[in-house]
Amino acid sequence: MLTKREDELMNFLWDAGKPLLVEEMLNTGGEHAWNETYLRAMLKSLEKKGAVECCGFLLRSKLYARQFKPKISKEEFYMQLALDRGAKAETLFQVAAAAAMKSGNESPDEVKQRLEEILEKEIRENVRTGTDGEK
Repeated sequence: MLTKREDELMNFLWDAGKPLLVEEMLNTGGEHAWNETYLRAMLKSLEKKGAVECCGFLLRSKLYARQFKPKISKEEFYMQLALDRGAKAETLFQVAAAAAMKSGNESPDEVKQRLEEILEKEIRENVRTGTDGEK
């Protein structure tokens, strides 16, 4: 379970789409106003929770700085959160179907086709990575 601020940071990292240094996270401006000490504490907490990982180092002045990225996708995170709270796979299928039906002006056949494509992609990815659906 993430705190509200950790959730905010995770969404920031997912939206960034690339590994970031603490310095880059601090210099984003806008709605995120983290101080360095608190940001480093959140990253440490998120590392312990398995949500982020250090994925590289960049030379900054005379020191190396760590880069961070999400360890899991946003979709995997929220799926696991739902499962941890007692949702069953069947419930998640129903939620996906209901969301797809309400998301646009697609016909039921188009929604079915889109869901099948997503399912096929997930199956291919699991086969490629050797996972069996247990996340």
